[in-house]
Order: sequence, then structure tokens, then C-alpha cells
Amino acid sequence: MTEDAPTPYDQVIYPGNPVPQSHPDRLATLAALYGMRPAPVPHCRVLELGCGIGGNLTALACQWPDSAFVGIDLSARSIEIGQRNVAELELRNLTLRHYSIMDVTPDFGTFDYIIAHGVYSWVPAAVREQMLGVFKQNLAPQGVAYVSYNAYPGSHFRNAAREMMLYHVRAMDDPQQKIDQGRALIKILSELIPPEEPYGQILREQYERLRKMADEVVYHDDLDPDATPFLFHQVVEGAERHGLQYLSEANFAQSHRGVMPDYITRLLRQFPVSAAVEREQYLDFFASRSFRQTLLCHGGIALRTTIEADCIKDYYLAGYIVPEAGAVEPSAGGVAKFKNQRGVALSSSHPLTKAALLELGERWPQAVRFPDLLQAAVHRLGPAADATGPTFAAEVDTLTAALFRAFSTDQIELHLYPPRLTTAVSERPQASLLARKLAEIGPLITNLRHTRVTIEDEVARRFLRLVDGTRDIDQLVFDLKRAARPASSEDDADAGRPAPEVTRASVERNLKLLGSLGLLEA
Repeated sequence: MTEDAPTPYDQVIYPGNPVPQSHPDRLATLAALYGMRPAPVPHCRVLELGCGIGGNLTALACQWPDSAFVGIDLSARSIEIGQRNVAELELRNLTLRHYSIMDVTPDFGTFDYIIAHGVYSWVPAAVREQMLGVFKQNLAPQGVAYVSYNAYPGSHFRNAAREMMLYHVRAMDDPQQKIDQGRALIKILSELIPPEEPYGQILREQYERLRKMADEVVYHDDLDPDATPFLFHQVVEGAERHGLQYLSEANFAQSHRGVMPDYITRLLRQFPVSAAVEREQYLDFFASRSFRQTLLCHGGIALRTTIEADCIKDYYLAGYIVPEAGAVEPSAGGVAKFKNQRGVALSSSHPLTKAALLELGERWPQAVRFPDLLQAAVHRLGPAADATGPTFAAEVDTLTAALFRAFSTDQIELHLYPPRLTTAVSERPQASLLARKLAEIGPLITNLRHTRVTIEDEVARRFLRLVDGTRDIDQLVFDLKRAARPASSEDDADAGRPAPEVTRASVERNLKLLGSLGLLEA
């Protein structure tokens, strides 16, 4: 059953982006860290509430053909678009339905993972209660539910901008006019208020946020008059009324103490380790968090309250780690400095840790099991590793502590079920089907890491479409030359220009680039 009335999401389609934090591998990894027994991702059932056009589920269904995925949404137009995409990709493990959250009953089935991204803060209170009810009635005994929402206290600043925009566009009907005029108002105010005034700084930060957002997101997230932020504890208390409990944030670094200023650590010591909700709420106060991605599970599960560093031995690890300056010799003395994709610094003077970080960086975006990483790090140290013989166990303890600290500060990743990708160029390389389909449309490509990469160059996108597993390197060179040849029409601005040079070396180089972007299937 569905409601017949069109929704704002029929008028303005919400972008169908992947949501990395909702990936079942991430949910399973965190659940296992906290002592649960999550369903294996290669054979699981996933439900998404408010799936839109299904961009998140489509990518998951392509990755895990033996798992089953169901998405529902109240926007008939969004579901229609999504169903066309599913049919084109010939996905038999994904079903998208025009369906109301209010109509989901136990008969809908049981799911190992339930996702609700960008819904909770943007629906009426009755629907929010029903969402929590669905989590309880349709979640498998060891299942994990993901719910995102706008949070206080950070959303107070966002609300200030929202309320001004909503007043400014109150008499406008055209969505694009609302978006343009709302942004313009905040831009003008941010420029007129002196920079030294705190209010001006707040408005400038809000304008920067709005400037970077897609128009459709501004329309639905900021210009929805009914959007409601919450304090963290309010969401958890609502979940507890339905027999659910707080598990973690989808980003472990936000839930774990990691490396924090002393004054925050002193505050957190006032709460027992078991008082996770209180700790999280006070952390929000300090961090002025404005958005949360919370994981819930059934209330009867006994969760692990302390996570030891050596737990990482049971997982795959991945990390974009590069030396800050020049080559690093791990066996040499002194501190070596590294950085991740965000430019965040990571340093170590421990030879085995330095070797492991170099190994992770060279393997990126592939993940490696801890035993294999340890073996590779020892091999990289060479003769210097022999000297650690009598103290090898202590050296491994130091390594695991360093890697766990890096994970706790969001510098490396842990995986139970890592993406099946490769950086190696095979005889007949194959990019993911979804990436090849998206390359036909535009520059935004979903990779096998469930994130978006941008390929602006049209020739590069043509090349990506050719990497379908049927061509060897020589055939790719031949077909790319033909595909990259400019049109001969007199009206074509490129007519008469020489075709880009295509050589075996350039094709191999670009295949390695596709691998580094997480686009080549293993």
C-alpha cells in the first residue's frame, strides 16, 4: 500500500549517491568489534527505508550478487527511475518498491541489515516511531540498523540559516528559485557582517556548507520546513522504547575515545565504560556535532564494553598512507611521518609499524589480512627483523597498538568483508559494470569501495567503458584509438584536431589509475 499524493521527492529527485557508512561490511565489522555475530555480507538480506532511486542499494547489489536487497520509497517517480536502472543492470537480487514505511509489517520479512539514511529527521513523528518499530520487528536477532539524522547542538547554527532562508523564499513556488534565492540570502549576509563578529563567522561557515551542496540536497535537507534535529539521547531513548539499544556510530572514531584533548578525557572518566550514551551525548556538546549516523541492535544482546587493540588481528586492514617527505627506510632510526588522504599526520619511530604503514600505502585501495600484513612488514625490514627475535611478541604488540590507534582516529580501515577489487592489471582487465554504466552518463562514478570518484575527461570515461573483461591490452589500445578519434563533422569544434596519442604504455598506465581509484574487479 502507498499514498497516492505526489511527494516533494517526485518534484525534485534526491541524488542517488552511495552511502559508505551504511555499507553492510562496515555494519558487520563494527557489530563484530562489539561482540555480536553479524550475518556474513556475501549472503545477507538488506532493507533500505527511503531508498530514493536506489543508488545506494544498486551499488551494493552489484558487489554482492548472492545477497538480497530491498528498497522502499514513497516517491513513485524515484522508484520508477530506480527500477529502470535495476533492469538495465539486470540485477536479480534487488527489488525497489513504491511503498510506505507506515505499511511495513512483520510479513515484509526479516533482514540482517536495515538502512535509513536521510529519513529520520525529515518525516513526521508518527513515521519516526514506525521506523523504530520496523527496526525491532524486521531486524534479524543479530541484525544491525543504521539511522542518520541531524543532531544538536551543531544543528542550532544550521537552523539559524535555514529559518532565514525559509522566510526569504516563503512566497516562492519554483524549487530552483527557492534554492538560488536561499543560497543568495546567506551569501549576502555572510559578506555584509564584519568578519570579526562571531555571527558573521557562523553565517560564512553556513554559506560554505550550502555552496558545496547539490541543489537537490539544499532543497530537501535545508528548505524542508519540517526538518527536525535531535539530541543524541532522544534518539536512543526512542529506540529503547522499542526494545533496541545503541551499538555504535557508523564511524568508529566518533564513538571511540581515540586521541582526545586531556580536558575531554577527564570529563569522560566521570562516566563508567558502560555509560556509552552519556559519554556520546557529552562528546556531542564538545564537538558541536550536527549530524549522526547511529547503529542500533536488539536490546537483549550483551555488547562488549572494552575493545582491545589486538582485535585487529581478526580483520583485513586498508589505508591510504604516504610518507610526508621522500622515501622512508623502516629499519632506520628516528621518527617517520606519514599522512592520509585528508592530510592528517601519522608518525612512528617503531620499525615494524613503519614497515606495516608503508605496506598498507602501497597496497591501497586493497585490504590485507593482518597475518599477511605482518609477514610483509617483517619481509620489508629484512635483516633488521632478525634482531627482534627474542622480543618479537612485544614488537607485534606495539604494532597492533599503533594500528588500532590509527583505526580509532579514522586513519586506517578495518574490514570483515573487504571490497573485491584489485590494483593488478590482468590479461583482460575488467572494471565494474556499475562504473561502466555510470561513465555513460557523466563524471560521477561509484567505485568498488562504495564511494564516488570523479572522471571529468570524456576520453577517460570512454576508456573505462571499454574495460569490460573482453579485451586484452592490445585490443584496448586499438579500440581506444578508434573511440578517441575526433568527429569529422564541419560543425564539430574538434574536427581536424589530431586524436590523442594512445600507446600500450599509456593504456597500462591508465589501467593502473583505474585500479588506484577502486574501479577494477579482482
